[in-house]
Amino acid sequence: MMHAVLIAACGALTGGILGAGLTVVALRRGADQQIENQPEPPPFIPAKVRMLMAVEQVVSSLPSAVLVLDQDRRLLYASPQAYRQFAESVGSIERHPAFQGALDRLATRGRDRSDEVEEARIVLDVPLHRIVRGFFQKKAFPKNIFACEEERGEERRTVALTFVALFDVTEAEITERQHADFVAYASHELRTPLAALMGFIETLQGPAADDPEAQKEFLGIMAAQGRRMQRLLDGLLYLSRVQMLEHQRPRGQIKLTDLCDRLQSETTILFRQSKAELHVEPPENPDLSVAGDEDQMLQVLINLVENALKYGSHDGAEARLAPLEVTVGCHLASPLDGWPGGSGVVLSVSDTGPGIAARHLPRLTERFYRVPKTSAIVQGSGLGLAIVQHIITRHGGRFVVESTVGQGTTCKIWLPLAQTASVTKQ
Repeated sequence: MMHAVLIAACGALTGGILGAGLTVVALRRGADQQIENQPEPPPFIPAKVRMLMAVEQVVSSLPSAVLVLDQDRRLLYASPQAYRQFAESVGSIERHPAFQGALDRLATRGRDRSDEVEEARIVLDVPLHRIVRGFFQKKAFPKNIFACEEERGEERRTVALTFVALFDVTEAEITERQHADFVAYASHELRTPLAALMGFIETLQGPAADDPEAQKEFLGIMAAQGRRMQRLLDGLLYLSRVQMLEHQRPRGQIKLTDLCDRLQSETTILFRQSKAELHVEPPENPDLSVAGDEDQMLQVLINLVENALKYGSHDGAEARLAPLEVTVGCHLASPLDGWPGGSGVVLSVSDTGPGIAARHLPRLTERFYRVPKTSAIVQGSGLGLAIVQHIITRHGGRFVVESTVGQGTTCKIWLPLAQTASVTKQ
């Protein structure tokens, strides 16, 4: 009997708990359904966040690099295009004195000039040289246009935002400067022989009209000046043609053994009346080839050999004790020497001349640039290495000049090997 009572009590208790549990569950479901049926109140968003959201929606859709600064000159937003163009330099641009100076000028403007655009030229040197032009416009907005209903009752104030459009003008300014330098250098180089010709012509027409010896001497000088002008014009025309083809990769192949043979033949006349010695060392592998234009690469090597002969034969006021030696070599490139990855070959032109000071090396490939010390001794157009640089660029190669004063100069050219070339050394 006792067992039956205990079982009944446990059953009643269990039933009561289950019933109570079911009741609670039902009540909770009804309450949850009631809550779900009611509309949720909109979340509260501060005015500053609303302002940032509005600025982001507008500025991010612009195709240019734009910065937005708040009234305390803090960077509020930078467009994706700004980070794509300037990456880690955005902070350097913002801190630049020219940038801050433009903001100072905006802050001191009167209301009558509030709609004018301020400009700044920002020059960066780290991590690389860049020239950026910034256009600044300051605009005041009523604060309540960014506020939600909870903030409508607050005191109305204005929010001043500064919009800055950035444009990278590095390439444009460098090109413009190069064009100006080109005109200045070309006119200067042509003016000198032209003035000499005009002077000698006037002399021959006047005081030297009846002097055969003077006429012979002056005519020789005039012929030399005429050849100088002709070389300059030929160099300019050749440089122009090379630049027109620079974006077109050559489709032919150059067998380096044949190139060395042609160079030996073409430069023989240069060394015939000189004490200098030329050594052409062909590659060990006679089948070694590179993709390129053989005539242009021959012109490159001839230019380098001529430079070595002209400038290497002069030691200033001191006479050379030993004859100048010019060596043209060819060997497979080693990746440990800093050349690009992949198979390549290095052509080198070395001389035992006086060498070039390190400060001049970065500018040697500029048009019309000549080392001041030697330009007064050796006549040249200053276009040879510029032509070399453009031809090597067209061939997808690299050009490096290494020199030590008193020891000589070495010009190195790296070129990618042709795909069908064998790179096995013999």
